[in-house]
Amino acid sequence: MRPVSARIVAATATAAASIGLTSLAGLALAGPAGATGSSTTTSTTSSLNTLSAQAAYDAALKAAGRQSVHFESELSQGGVTIEVSGDSGANSGAQTITVTRGNLIEHVKAMVVGKTGYISANATALRYVVGLTSAQSSKYANKWLSFPTSNAGLAELVAGLENAQVANELQMTGPFSYGPTTTVHGQRVRAVRGYVTSETGSKVRVVLYLPVTGTPTPVQEVTNPGAPKGSSTIHGTVTLTDWGQQISQTAPSHAVSLLKLSPPSTSGATSTTAG
Repeated sequence: MRPVSARIVAATATAAASIGLTSLAGLALAGPAGATGSSTTTSTTSSLNTLSAQAAYDAALKAAGRQSVHFESELSQGGVTIEVSGDSGANSGAQTITVTRGNLIEHVKAMVVGKTGYISANATALRYVVGLTSAQSSKYANKWLSFPTSNAGLAELVAGLENAQVANELQMTGPFSYGPTTTVHGQRVRAVRGYVTSETGSKVRVVLYLPVTGTPTPVQEVTNPGAPKGSSTIHGTVTLTDWGQQISQTAPSHAVSLLKLSPPSTSGATSTTAG
């Protein structure tokens, strides 16, 4: 969830890998491990002007803490676009992912409830993202499939959908610096600039927009700002709203065990090993 804020949409890395964007997949899963924003309390400051860019970023992670949030993101590279919309909750969350390249469309609904993940996808996504056979993909298209989140490969499909994971999804590295003050969705914000690192070791610019005053919960994050849409350069935007909303997902009443379908181990998202 690390371009568009892999952060919130690590599952998009899986979708990207299925259509050959290995650099995108690597970037989406790269970055420092572990979140520093694990506090359940929020941090309020009268003005970002009193903080260094590093301190402002740290305050943003602390403010994100374990709060629920709604996210909308779009990532593009070359002729591929990935759109994600979802919500995190205390013990559950859900998102929809749509990957488009020309006439190829992969659509996935992903949900986590407790220690179980669920996906419902079209046949194209089941075949190329999850790695099912053509026959299985046709049979289980748009039906709910379940898997334990202890399965490391499949857990990527629901990464970032619980409150405790949100701050980790916002991780970036320094050196940090301030950008200009601007307006995002009617809110005055200050840009904090940092980087994420691709699997090749190259740095990719990221800008995190924080409220100028009040609680510094992130408003928007942009990867490679200024990169034109449709270019070979990764460009992504994730917008974060409704911090602190009450979210509770209900598990599908009927779901087929994905592990019992034994998807090929060569798939970017699959593993037949139950945790």
